[in-house]
Amino acid sequence: MVQRIIALTLLLAVVLALGCGNSYRLKREVLEQPVAWPFYHGDRTASGTVENGSFNGKLDILWETSTSGKPVGPVTIYYNILVYPDSKKKFKYYDIFTGGYLGKLKCKGIPQTGLVIKDSLAYFSLAPRKNYLRCINLLNNDMLWKRHVKDAAAGSILLENSLVISSGDGLITAYDIVDGRQVWQAETEGRIVAPVSYRDGKLFQPGVDGKLYVLSATDGRELYRIEALGPMVSSVVADKLVYAADILGYVGAYDPVDGRSVWQVKLSGPIWTSPVLAGERLFIGHSGGGLVALEASSGRELWRFETGEVIKASPIAVGEFVIAGTMTGKLLVLKASDGSPVDERQLTGAVVFSPVTDGRRVFVVTQKGKIICFGEKNDKPIQTDQ
Repeated sequence: MVQRIIALTLLLAVVLALGCGNSYRLKREVLEQPVAWPFYHGDRTASGTVENGSFNGKLDILWETSTSGKPVGPVTIYYNILVYPDSKKKFKYYDIFTGGYLGKLKCKGIPQTGLVIKDSLAYFSLAPRKNYLRCINLLNNDMLWKRHVKDAAAGSILLENSLVISSGDGLITAYDIVDGRQVWQAETEGRIVAPVSYRDGKLFQPGVDGKLYVLSATDGRELYRIEALGPMVSSVVADKLVYAADILGYVGAYDPVDGRSVWQVKLSGPIWTSPVLAGERLFIGHSGGGLVALEASSGRELWRFETGEVIKASPIAVGEFVIAGTMTGKLLVLKASDGSPVDERQLTGAVVFSPVTDGRRVFVVTQKGKIICFGEKNDKPIQTDQ
């Protein structure tokens, strides 16, 4: 009897291991689906805004799931799949409609970045002490190439046939996306922790030394630099103007042609988040607990909402709403027009990484390994555990 129980227990363990341990492989037909998500995921068109999104502003839970590892990089959406960088040395894949677990990609180290995908190729960096940038073929999970990148910034950016990534040692490097050949490399004077941004042939790299380096996207040549800010730990927004924020609480707008200062304002708390541009408004959260809307052309304050809690994750703008999470796990939806509250949820765990959206649904991860999908109410939420 005891032997039978032991045998059944072992069989159950094997079944569970197989069910939860499958490697994810991309199907060729999936590549024909559009990738409409505009948030920071390596594409130079990333903006942090869905202007025509159909999200209704209500935080009704459509599904939620739990995972044993906490997020260690930005979550991304590709081909209707939510990709979760896990502290357990893997990326996990979930169906955005149901929350169903689809499989994983083993990393052989802790991811330092989110997953950047170009057709069937995926790129990601591993944290120290591994310090590698890897390229994986998602159709068969074979590694095509790897390069040493010391303490990579939180994201990379795709430019035609090259991948540009920044590193903690002050280097900005472009690699050929197919064979990993170094196309060019630029060196700054200080440490880098924020990803690079792109606009009209220029790369904008904020530095911890308080300088904003502007490079040619073609060859990495420095065009000019801006030295008017404090330490910058978040990416900038490059549009008609370039918007940057620093941990001293300053927000500045600059002419992308020559770096001329257009305006600068100071908020009431350190800024660890990236500004978000939606139309003529710039939205910024700061660690003093405020979510602020500025007029993009002048820096004039339009409204502010005091959360009373630290905001470390960048907000997002979806249609007529702004969505932000706090370090105590509070998730807020405000009207973009006037900052009036629309809905609020208390989550389990801090919100450290920015929410993501497909325009209709909003996905949030917390430091307790919770993944929650919000949207228009279904019959009842779906709950799963992995």
